[in-house]
Amino acid sequence: MNIIVKQTDFRGSYAILMESAAIKLIVLPQAGGSIVSLQYKETGKEWLVNALGEGIRQASYGDTFSEEMMHGWDECFPTIDACHYPLPGSHKHTYLPDHGELWSVVWTYNMTEHSLVTETSGKALPYSFTRTISFINEQTLQFSYLVRNPSEEPITAFWCAHPLFSATEHTQIQIPPELDSVLCVVGGKRYEKGKSYKWNQGAVVHSGMAIDRLAPVSAQDSRKFYAGIPFATGLAGLYEQDTGEFVQLSWSVKELPYFGLWINEGYYNDKLMVALEPSNGFYDSLDEAHKRKKTLLLEPGASASWSIHVKLGVDYR
Repeated sequence: MNIIVKQTDFRGSYAILMESAAIKLIVLPQAGGSIVSLQYKETGKEWLVNALGEGIRQASYGDTFSEEMMHGWDECFPTIDACHYPLPGSHKHTYLPDHGELWSVVWTYNMTEHSLVTETSGKALPYSFTRTISFINEQTLQFSYLVRNPSEEPITAFWCAHPLFSATEHTQIQIPPELDSVLCVVGGKRYEKGKSYKWNQGAVVHSGMAIDRLAPVSAQDSRKFYAGIPFATGLAGLYEQDTGEFVQLSWSVKELPYFGLWINEGYYNDKLMVALEPSNGFYDSLDEAHKRKKTLLLEPGASASWSIHVKLGVDYR
């Protein structure tokens, strides 16, 4: 397997290129470790939503995510929604910014012949966070994560992947196969927060549209669902019904027992986008997840690790 890992330029920003015969990936370590390109080379399909404008602006700590960076792939930790830290101790009531801390800080990096290791640390909370990207095969990437708590107090937090995948009106959204229903946590115009909906792929089930398909950007709508029940298979993806192109995420449900799904139909910008979000917390606010006892708890000096696989390809069904 011939793998390239090298320094490059992306719209005037310092970047790292990772490339196999099938996949090209570009990472900006100095811009929150953001992945700004994930391309399937055979068809030229770019799976990540592109940044608007000529360049990439480095966000400032505490910025609002939806006003700054509705593109690419970033990592959410130790929360998604802004909130105050819930555990008693020296960090009680510490403010945690929108979308967490990682997307708006500089990451250090180390390249090998086959992988890219990026690392950063918390500002509001004492932790280190490491992401290693490597190739399993020509079509499959592995993202491995490690978080450490070097402090003398326990830390509660959670992580979720936040890839903003570019979608079309031909995109079919595929969720873990055991899930026949999903819990709505942001309803938008067509759904109701707090209600569960049947996930019948391909069937017209609500407001004249299939729940696993997207309306045009003219809908100016947005919604989010979570897996409201446990599931056994960590598998989700997007499938383009007109071309057969697909992106598929897979993971261990022991490591990442929760799953979120966010959809934008022109509400935040003029894009169709889908975020597939394996997670070790439920759901968006750390304070809320702590109340539900569904977070990652790191004892003093402890660490936790998890990984996901990302596969690109074409399936001419």
